[in-house]
Amino acid sequence: MIQTQTIDISHVKTILENCPNYDKIIHYEYPYGDMLSKKLIDWYRDLIFSANASNERELMLIKALDRSLYLYIRDNKYRRGLRTVITEEELRLDNRELIKDVIKRLMEYTSSYEKKEVREVSVSKWL
Repeated sequence: MIQTQTIDISHVKTILENCPNYDKIIHYEYPYGDMLSKKLIDWYRDLIFSANASNERELMLIKALDRSLYLYIRDNKYRRGLRTVITEEELRLDNRELIKDVIKRLMEYTSSYEKKEVREVSVSKWL
């Protein structure tokens, strides 16, 4: 027997409106054997679509998560630093507390990285 699945299009539309970098992240071609990137992208995809589209707090979280993953695929320095903060074993969806902890560390790292990058650019001198 064939099973069908119903998808709430308004939910998907709201999630994707809050994740402007979704396509770039999902279609990122990571190097062969880079299991952290693979698991991180899969974790991101599953996590954002499990968010409640009518909850503003969750929408803010997925926006920040989207921004962080976009930095991950675009900035090698950020990617190397994030690898020291998150391990691939932590990227699971079966433990709510672990998810919260990983998101918290990801947001803290992203925030400190962005502040550091802005400071380094504004302090540098051109001769």
